[in-house]
Amino acid sequence: MSIVRRQPIMTNTLQPEADHRLGSPVHRMWPTLKRVGLLCGSVLLASTHVWAAEPASVNEEALLSTVREYANAVGKGDQVAAGQRDFVCLHQMAQQQLFSNGNFPDPSNPIYEWCDQRRQEAHQRAIQQNDRALDNVWPGPGKLVDFSDFERFFIAETLNQQLAPSFFVMQAIAVQEPTTPFIIEAVESGTLPHASFPSPDESRVVAAPTAFLTTQVSYPNALTAPIANAPGAEDWAVPYKKAQRVVKSVNVKWVVLSDLKQLGFPTDRAVLDLVLDGPRGTTIPFVVDPGGYVPRSTEWFGLPESLAAIQTGIQQAQAAPTRLESVMRLNRVLLIGPSHKPALEVFSDQLYKGFLDYGGRLNGLQLGDERLAQRFNELYWTVQSQTDRFDLSLGMEIGGKSEPMPADYLYRMIPVMEALASLEPGDFNNRIRLSSTYRWTNDQMAALSAPQELLTEVPAEQEELRAQVLLELAWARIGKVAWNRHFDDPDIQRGYEAAQKAFELTKDPLNKFTAAYAMAYSLAFHVPRDNQAMLGLLQQARDWFEKTPGSSPQSWAYMLHNDTLKGLVENDPAFKSLLAAQLEPTK
Repeated sequence: MSIVRRQPIMTNTLQPEADHRLGSPVHRMWPTLKRVGLLCGSVLLASTHVWAAEPASVNEEALLSTVREYANAVGKGDQVAAGQRDFVCLHQMAQQQLFSNGNFPDPSNPIYEWCDQRRQEAHQRAIQQNDRALDNVWPGPGKLVDFSDFERFFIAETLNQQLAPSFFVMQAIAVQEPTTPFIIEAVESGTLPHASFPSPDESRVVAAPTAFLTTQVSYPNALTAPIANAPGAEDWAVPYKKAQRVVKSVNVKWVVLSDLKQLGFPTDRAVLDLVLDGPRGTTIPFVVDPGGYVPRSTEWFGLPESLAAIQTGIQQAQAAPTRLESVMRLNRVLLIGPSHKPALEVFSDQLYKGFLDYGGRLNGLQLGDERLAQRFNELYWTVQSQTDRFDLSLGMEIGGKSEPMPADYLYRMIPVMEALASLEPGDFNNRIRLSSTYRWTNDQMAALSAPQELLTEVPAEQEELRAQVLLELAWARIGKVAWNRHFDDPDIQRGYEAAQKAFELTKDPLNKFTAAYAMAYSLAFHVPRDNQAMLGLLQQARDWFEKTPGSSPQSWAYMLHNDTLKGLVENDPAFKSLLAAQLEPTK
């Protein structure tokens, strides 16, 4: 390649000889004029060089080989190999005169670390840093590659800008799938106007033939691939929760500079990845197209081609050592298949149990039976939702907590249960749990309508199931009055009657206890209050509680010391008899 040589463009020919004094208008404008001159000179040089020659043919195989070598080096975290194929890094080597006898600097040279650090710092913009509690997607904060909208044009306030090619092969992607993290295939190639840049001694501007290669970057494994906002979910200024999906492939344009050996570099081709801000306000190298993501080229993982990956993801979630890891894996599974029923079932169960376990941690009681523990913690949250709602209303990010709060479980649980209810309306257990969740979030209308609708669908012969639905309806009515404090609301009497019907239908001691307790609890909001009736119902509740496996004196006493009942128990001597009898734990 022949290099066009010309006089340095940064001369004083623009300065009038008679006006060199400091502070003159021309002198003050001189730095700007120099920057404009350099930029115009760079464009003119590159343009005239291309126009003067016939369009060069493109060696697509050579371009693809260069791109793959660079991409693999970036993915593996090989600082030396990546630096030797990165044009900006090569340019810095030339500026620092690190080439010796046409060879690269020694692998221990700090220049390689500088190049890698610069790239890593840029990549951090696409790695999720904030802990989003139960919305985290595997592999989680500090590791998850989230491209959001892909194209982030530079805005001074947010420092967002276009994602360069290496973002799509970054080490954070490859480390999750070390065997084959990505596949790069050529789509299109062509020439570009020559790239221009200062010579090492900055005495002139030189240019190199430049070509582009558009590739499809595919991610083979949906369980480790990066994520991005789903189609139609724009990530600009509005802070709403965006739908996201797992990226299957994107098209990326790479810019490659050639014939570099003739300019004193040890290699003939190098990739332009992250342009460098030049000292005079221009970019190095100057190019008309820096490459990057090709708009509207994204393909997404989805059903039914990802069924095997979804099943693997569910198995990994079920085998996860912690519930938080299980939740992160299930979040990813639902990004692949949002309507996959088995995944929704597992996820709903994990969230519900996590919420109840949190209640168990707060009340501190060790219950010897799993079924009693579930009902006990459900009642714990039912009372909390009507009294002290702090834990149910304050999320992790709002409260500055180090782990998800009950509110995080609730508000992640609702859309999962609702999706499952729409896909499988015959799953009555899920819909009963959803009714409870509406009640705990104090969504009074939904808490009432959900069990009412369910009652019309549960067959009359399924008496135990109908008793559970009636208990949901009873607690929804009681909770509405308990929270609103409208004691003339007829729902308090209706709640009592629903619990009474449940008591008559059920033969299960646990449901008998719950129904008697609900009736007694509702009488606390009747005006005037009938203390004797409350005492009788609580005695019945205690008797049925004794018949429930796993019961203990401590757990029964806890049921009487919530904010609604403890005043009566502590101040009315008649109620103290409820604690006098010592329950023997059921074997």
